Amino acid sequence: MSETGFLSLDVKNRNSRTMIHGYYEGAFKYTRPVRLDDDSLSVYLIHVGGGYVDGDTYASTIRLEEGAELAVTSQASTKVYKSLSKPVEQRTTIHLGAGSVLEYCLDPLILYKGARFIQDTTIKMDRDSSFFYSDIITPGWSEDGSNFRYDWVRNKLKVYQNGKLVLFDHLLLEPDEELEGVLQLEGHTHVGSFVIFHPKASREFAELLYENVNEVYPHVRFGISDMDDGGIVVRILNDRTQTIEKAISHIHTFARKELLGKGKISWRKY
Repeated sequence: MSETGFLSLDVKNRNSRTMIHGYYEGAFKYTRPVRLDDDSLSVYLIHVGGGYVDGDTYASTIRLEEGAELAVTSQASTKVYKSLSKPVEQRTTIHLGAGSVLEYCLDPLILYKGARFIQDTTIKMDRDSSFFYSDIITPGWSEDGSNFRYDWVRNKLKVYQNGKLVLFDHLLLEPDEELEGVLQLEGHTHVGSFVIFHPKASREFAELLYENVNEVYPHVRFGISDMDDGGIVVRILNDRTQTIEKAISHIHTFARKELLGKGKISWRKY
C-alpha cells in the first residue's frame, strides 16, 4: 500500500434497504454503519493516530448505486501538523448513481504551525442524484492564545454531472504576516463551505435559503452562489469554529427539510 491510509465504500439499495460493503487499510478506517434518528444510515470516518504529519497521504473512494442513501461524517476534527519537507495529501473520489443521496459532512480541518495540506475531492454524479457537502478550515492555537500560522492549504472540489464539469472550486489559503489577512477573507481567520446539488436546488431555493440564514444569523458574513445545473455553494467567514458549525448545521437542516423531506440529522458523536 502506497498511502498512509486508504478506504473504499460501496453502497447499494436492495429491496428498499441500504447495504454497505467496503474495506480499509493503514491509518484510515470507518465505523460500523449505524441508523440515525430518521432512519438514515451513516458511517463515521476515523483517522488513526490523532493527526496528519509530514508526508502523509490518504485516499478514499465512495460509490453509491442507484437509489442508495448514505450520510458520512468524521469522528472528530482532522488535525494537520508541521509538514515542511512534503505536504500532507488527502484525495477523495465519489461516484453517485441515479437517485442516490450522499450527505458528506466532516468535522473541521485544523491546521497548526508549519502545516501544508492538499485536499482534492472529485464527485462524479448523475444529474438526478443529490449531494450535500460541508467543510471548515480553521487555524490551530498556540499556548499564548494566538493563532498558529500554517504555511498553506489547497482545497479543490470538482463536481461532474453526467460527465460534464459543473463546479471547480479551488480555495487557496496562504497566510501572510497577519493571519487575519488571508487572501480576501475580509479580516476573518476561519472559512466554511456548504455545497448542495439537488434537482430542486434552484435560484428560488437559493434566495429562500439566503433569507432564512440571514434572519437567523445576521451577524455572520456569508454568501450564496447558484448554478444552472441545480447546484448551490454557500461560503461563510468568521473567527470562531463553533459559529460556522452552527450556521452550517442550520443550512444542512433547512436543505434536508426543503429538498429531502427529512428532519435534522443527529450524528450521535458524543
